[in-house]
Amino acid sequence: MHPAAADGDLGYPPRRMARRRTAGIQRRSRASDEALARRVGESGARPIDGRLLAIGGILVVGLVVLLAVFLFGNSGVSNRVGQPQINDGQAHVAVGAPAGPYSSVPATSGQHWDSPANWGVYTAAGPAIEQQVIHNLEHGGIVVWYQADQLDAAGIEALDNWARQQIATARFKVILSPWLGQDFGHAVAATSWTWLLYLDDADLDQLRAFLDDHYQQDAPEPFGGPGQPTG
Repeated sequence: MHPAAADGDLGYPPRRMARRRTAGIQRRSRASDEALARRVGESGARPIDGRLLAIGGILVVGLVVLLAVFLFGNSGVSNRVGQPQINDGQAHVAVGAPAGPYSSVPATSGQHWDSPANWGVYTAAGPAIEQQVIHNLEHGGIVVWYQADQLDAAGIEALDNWARQQIATARFKVILSPWLGQDFGHAVAATSWTWLLYLDDADLDQLRAFLDDHYQQDAPEPFGGPGQPTG
């Protein structure tokens, strides 16, 4: 048999059919790729739903509000003047009886004599008594103690004048006294019920701020106590 005849009978037709099948597969594959590209292009070009934007905006605003509340929600406490102290209670004992112990020096709450002291300025000749003036704190007053060996004469005079001026006003519940107890490590200590402010000098601005913040504010019985001094 002639070699060309063998090739024509057995080789050529199968080769043409294979080429047609391959071309058909390639065309279908390109058509599928083009259709997929059109669908992706159409979905990518679709405008974003305005409702989704609105919901996203609301969520962002909500998160900002929650963060602000978390950061600043307790700012009322942190901005107060002085340091909060443990509440040691408000039990009364007889005048002259021992009382305490107390969580701070000077004390800002706890057992105390059942009769408060008069408001006013006390001196080294007759200092206030810690167990008694806690009762004054219970009634919303402010007690300022100073350590005379840590202040000069001008500082003591400034405290004296400030206290006397305050006692002459409607906010007269103030006691100023030298401190004769345990050294509290500062020149001045301003106390109210469960609050304490240490000062290293006669800082009248800080004392006014402490008075503004705590006068009759935290005490369990803010409207009791002795009346305004008349002398």
